[in-house]
Amino acid sequence: MVNTMNAKRNSYVLVILSLAAVFMLAFAAGCTGNGTTTTATTVPTATPSVAATSQVSVSTTPAQVTTTAPVSTGERQTIKISGSTTVLPIVQKAADQYMAAHPYADIQISGGGSGVGIQAIGAKTVDIGMSSREVTTAEKAKYPAFVITSVAQDGIAVIVNPANEIPFITLEQIRDIYLGKITKWTQITGANVPGTNNQIVIIGRDSASGTRSYFDESVLLKATPTKTMLEKNSNGAVLQTVAQTPGSVGYVSIGFVSEDVKSLPIWYNAQKIVAPTIDNVKSKTYPVSRDLYIITNGQPTGLAGDFTAYILSPDGQKIVAEEGYVTI
Repeated sequence: MVNTMNAKRNSYVLVILSLAAVFMLAFAAGCTGNGTTTTATTVPTATPSVAATSQVSVSTTPAQVTTTAPVSTGERQTIKISGSTTVLPIVQKAADQYMAAHPYADIQISGGGSGVGIQAIGAKTVDIGMSSREVTTAEKAKYPAFVITSVAQDGIAVIVNPANEIPFITLEQIRDIYLGKITKWTQITGANVPGTNNQIVIIGRDSASGTRSYFDESVLLKATPTKTMLEKNSNGAVLQTVAQTPGSVGYVSIGFVSEDVKSLPIWYNAQKIVAPTIDNVKSKTYPVSRDLYIITNGQPTGLAGDFTAYILSPDGQKIVAEEGYVTI
């Protein structure tokens, strides 16, 4: 009897232990399944977030480089500019104001003429070239990466000493003077330089000058000036020589005309007399006018790009007007 009761009791214990074991296995399996599901659902939500951040960074970086000022690293950033003495006053004043607002910027500028500027930017010895003439077809072929930007318009004024009584001049008379066909002021009606023999002293620019290139092409119709012409290497040098020489004649950018000389209106097409003024250049009624350019190798970036943008900005174009040129 006792043995029978013990056997039954042992059977109940075995059943209870078996059920407990089954329950624990089921519980463990359920926990493992929930953990796996949670991990699987959270990974995809994190991945798109990282990808989206990377795409924004890539797309915004180029715009920051080309349209905003270079970020100052505390170190000096330098660019070099050379070329036309006509463009130089605009670029120099713009550089002074730009550097005052951006202490990290070091903009070094030199003249030499348009030819020098084009050669220098072509050889990549400078970051920006200045030119007061168009880049020739041959130069464009030699330097296909050139990016040419017009920054202002300009007129070329024919100037004489204030002692000269001449009231105006024609394009043909200018041409004949520079080709050596007219040698005395008395050969022109109304022209006279009291106290002199009225011999004309011809002042021009050197071969590197963009102003010389434009003048020879548009006024002299590509003819070669007389060998008696005295060549000067800048607008300022021409202006000073004419101011100090009673019988002289020269040509300069209208931005350089001062009270020390007399700029001559041009009798144009035998119809009207047009003075070399900003308004007449802007309206395209003055016959001897051209654009002024800066040139880079490829689209300008960094400090060169931001400085170029500054010259074209309202503040930069205000400088163009202040220097006596025509805004674009």
